[in-house]
Amino acid sequence: MKVYREVTPESAQTDNNTTLNFTRRINTSTNSADPVFVDSRMNLYKSAEGFQAIMNWYNDVVSEIDIEVESKYVDTRFGRTHMLVCGPEDAPPLFMLPGIAGCAPLWRRQFPDFAKSHRVYALDIVGQPGKSDTNVVSFLNDDFTAWLTDVQDELGIEKADYIGNSVGGSLCMQMAINAPERVNSIVLLAPTGIARAKLPVKIWLTKVLQKNKDADALEKDLTAKTVNKSTNGNATEAGGGGGKFGTFDRQLARAMALATRHYRVDKSVGVYNNESGKVHWPTGMKVLKKFFLSESKSTLRKIEVPTLLIFGEHEMLYKPEQIKRKAEKLLPKVQVEIVEEAGHGAIFDQPAYVNNMILDFLEKEQPAAAEKAA
Repeated sequence: MKVYREVTPESAQTDNNTTLNFTRRINTSTNSADPVFVDSRMNLYKSAEGFQAIMNWYNDVVSEIDIEVESKYVDTRFGRTHMLVCGPEDAPPLFMLPGIAGCAPLWRRQFPDFAKSHRVYALDIVGQPGKSDTNVVSFLNDDFTAWLTDVQDELGIEKADYIGNSVGGSLCMQMAINAPERVNSIVLLAPTGIARAKLPVKIWLTKVLQKNKDADALEKDLTAKTVNKSTNGNATEAGGGGGKFGTFDRQLARAMALATRHYRVDKSVGVYNNESGKVHWPTGMKVLKKFFLSESKSTLRKIEVPTLLIFGEHEMLYKPEQIKRKAEKLLPKVQVEIVEEAGHGAIFDQPAYVNNMILDFLEKEQPAAAEKAA
């Protein structure tokens, strides 16, 4: 029997000698192959009602996906990892990683297109909303590379393509830097760590804190017009603006609202001190720097796998043209695209267009990956 127990083999030492533990889980084998999960599912949710609200939303969105997807779990040293899987079993593997407080169903408009040519694995990141274990994993070291390597090992996948949005893009970058032998190519959708980002202070103050007791109000207030002032809001089902869900992808808005109201994002990114019951600001500043400052040029130069870098022209965190010039100087195999009438989530604002852009890139790189493997 596999038993999962909480251990803390590594911890983060803060500036004032306060230790913040990051939970890992390990396997201990007995005579049975049946898994037993010692799981504190509520440790990152504010209430049982909030947990149920997020799970209801998750299942409702999955039921709307226009293709059959499989719910699958694998075991890792950081806990059980859940994913939505579709596409031919013998097709090239493609992993998709959401941003902070995101989860697998948000890729609902990518599944049908990508599953035509790839075996798609949309992961719920451990420690984030979704169906993976809610263990906190540090963003300040290489733990997420170890987690993704575990996932590939459990699935029997030697190398794969990766797509990541925002912080999920940063995790793809880390894989390309720390474990390039496991990666064919990466698609980065406005990734953190590629350049200095602007803190969205105004959006946080006016769209979140002012309505911190009402998820419905926040969801309604998250629109393309309010989040990206220069977006004209001309949405079409074929090309963008979230199609039938509105000018700002309505399921993305709902996910953001539910996570803000019901999930402990501060705990999930490892900045909360359980002993004091407060955010540990020195660690918090390190995490903010990780999210909003650029990796060093020497680190970025280590990304040698083929890379597609995508920004919306109305990107609220970055200046796309500046990053395009920077990336083309530092990354040897980069293709940079700036999508019109799209913001920070270009793949949500213009799904059909961006999907085709990604598939063209993957198709171009696939023969090279197969030739190299041979």
